[in-house]
Amino acid sequence: MIKIANFLVGCDVGTSGTKTVVIDEEGNVLGNHYIEYKLLTPRPGWAEHNPVWYWEAVADTIRISIEQASIDSKEIRGVSISGLSPACILVDKDLKPLQYGHIWMDRRATVESKWLKEHIGDKRVFELSGNPIDPYFATVKLLWEKNNRPELYKNAYKLQTAADYPTMKLTGKTVTDYSNASLIGIVFDIVNRKWNKGLIEEIGLDPSIFPDVYSCDEVIGEVTKEAAEKTGLAPGTPVVAGTVDCNAAWIAGGAINPGDASLVMGTAGVLGIVHKKPKFTENMISIIHTANSNEMYTTLAATVSCGAVTRYFRDNFGQFEKFSSSLLDLDVYDMMNLEASQISPGSDGLIFLPYLMGERTPIWDPLARGIILGLSLAHGRGHMLRAMMEGATYALYHNFELIKESGIDINYPIILSEGGAKSKLWRQIVADILNVPVVYSESMGAPVGNAIAAGVGVGVFKDYSVVNEWLNLADSHQPKPENNKEYMKYYEIYKRLYKDNKKSFNLLADATGYN
Repeated sequence: MIKIANFLVGCDVGTSGTKTVVIDEEGNVLGNHYIEYKLLTPRPGWAEHNPVWYWEAVADTIRISIEQASIDSKEIRGVSISGLSPACILVDKDLKPLQYGHIWMDRRATVESKWLKEHIGDKRVFELSGNPIDPYFATVKLLWEKNNRPELYKNAYKLQTAADYPTMKLTGKTVTDYSNASLIGIVFDIVNRKWNKGLIEEIGLDPSIFPDVYSCDEVIGEVTKEAAEKTGLAPGTPVVAGTVDCNAAWIAGGAINPGDASLVMGTAGVLGIVHKKPKFTENMISIIHTANSNEMYTTLAATVSCGAVTRYFRDNFGQFEKFSSSLLDLDVYDMMNLEASQISPGSDGLIFLPYLMGERTPIWDPLARGIILGLSLAHGRGHMLRAMMEGATYALYHNFELIKESGIDINYPIILSEGGAKSKLWRQIVADILNVPVVYSESMGAPVGNAIAAGVGVGVFKDYSVVNEWLNLADSHQPKPENNKEYMKYYEIYKRLYKDNKKSFNLLADATGYN
């Protein structure tokens, strides 16, 4: 008897690039590919991508991954795409993008956020959506489009996220999923999982622009003939609704049950705790979890800059590492980590406030900016690198303190994955500052989580527990008491930095006109 082959495709549209995997039903990665693209920052506080890049990267990475896997595309049973979220991409009736999409990092909609706070109110929005009012959420971004580009808004047919757009290109369907809808936010009823049309109209937006919402692993369409020609997928291949990038990464890391905790150290730092009860923590982000998305939630802390700080250093000050790594055939980040590892915990009193593009949880301040405190002639490049890692981790700890205080059950160790988590040094910094055990997941991250979601959606897997058979947990790190004691001295100073400089951030925004 010939066994039928079952293969699955998972794709993640990230802030820095897009990656795809092809897996078999035993979880083996048979093919994978990554394509990087740039972030557009035309003004301070603005952050954009061309949506066309998403589709080109998704199509190319899928095609190359299938070629690497050397499989018959007709044996691919399902596809799932996750993406950075939220994002505001508007398409017209021909499904063509009308503008560059402003992504989660974009902070331009400060006026709209203020208007919503004054006319709708934080309490009302939190009770409906489980989330605060902030330029981060795509509904606020959409309101900015209406106020600032009214002609463009009039031509808008649907709002799409970074995951929705390539899913639309695959299937021709303009839909979204429960997790992405959570981060479109403001007008999404997170418990009943539907748009509040009355509130949408009260805000002054058109309810028809908001896409239909589906559970994350529900099949919403099939690969079209046109998309098949570009991707190498077979026409008619089922496509599920998809999810948010951090959700997919959490699944790949095994965070599927209540209490499971996972930290994704990508461009942003995203720490999520899974729970079943619809109890939400103020100033955190509430999102519907991909696993069992009809009933599960995740409370998450989300900082704007985590891996972004070391990429920023690489791109602007890492010319030596770039040049040397090419000569020595070494990874540029490995060289940067080696340099930072020569510096003792606390970076000899150098403290970095990592609010390079404002901050999300828990301060929700789009005008906050980065600060370096304590710089002296005694500090060098290694100090700067380590201080950046420590500063990004202090920001995570600020959130972690509040999550613990809320009483949410947390299972340890915390699973670390992606980006900065590849650094053994940074993993130890996380363990020391949070003062908890951590373990590193070597999975392919979000794309594997997507492939699992596709497998559940099409019936290849009965549920998400299959990931427990595949987990490859590598290095574990225990917190070092002496390091924690040192870090806590500087953490107290770190927390004062924002409070002491908040007024200056507002004055700076007024002076530059970027408010």
